[in-house]
Amino acid sequence: MRRAALALTLFLGIHLPASAGNCLTFGVPSGAGATDEIMSVIREAGKRAGLRVETLRAPRNRLSALPLDGEILTEEALPYEPAGLIALPTPVATFEGALYWLPGHEAPTGPKARIGVILGQEWAFRAVAARGSQPYEVRDNRQLMNMMAAGRLDGMMLPAISFRHFLPGYPALKACRTQDISPLPVLVLLKSSRSEAAGALDRALAAVKRDGTADRIFKRYAP
Repeated sequence: MRRAALALTLFLGIHLPASAGNCLTFGVPSGAGATDEIMSVIREAGKRAGLRVETLRAPRNRLSALPLDGEILTEEALPYEPAGLIALPTPVATFEGALYWLPGHEAPTGPKARIGVILGQEWAFRAVAARGSQPYEVRDNRQLMNMMAAGRLDGMMLPAISFRHFLPGYPALKACRTQDISPLPVLVLLKSSRSEAAGALDRALAAVKRDGTADRIFKRYAP
């Protein structure tokens, strides 16, 4: 473990620029939907703000150990983040968490309903619990879509953007019925030691969203 940590430190020392002046490095969790697009949006905002923004993809549980100026995470992750991070008012995006079920059936609810959720998506666990149903945990979007298409689930909870991204590979799910459950803001968290950049970056991020640039970027992931 100690050897792996040393190797990671050496790698970062070689490949990451120093956080000085107008350079900011943000960590983005690997494995999340639309990660590349999220990184593109924040880099575009940085460019407009006159900042050089670098992005680093890493497992969520490793981000806090890396030499970063900030992180980009969903709002529900905030209680688990270390002190000293400030959230910009403007989110990178706000995805919609939704419930999906097959046509010809009522929306799944009650103790007999088995609803698929992805490990780590706490909004989905809360939503299933609120329906009095049983969560069935899976590791990723593809496993969830496979089980739903095979009729092994009564419903599934996932962000709508992820459903649209994977839907072309699952024609049996095109007629799924859906219900919006919870907005999922994706926030920019900046270390308080770099707070001098917060205003310019937030204004630039708002402009990237206002002029449609962010929407065009996210359409690469899910038309």
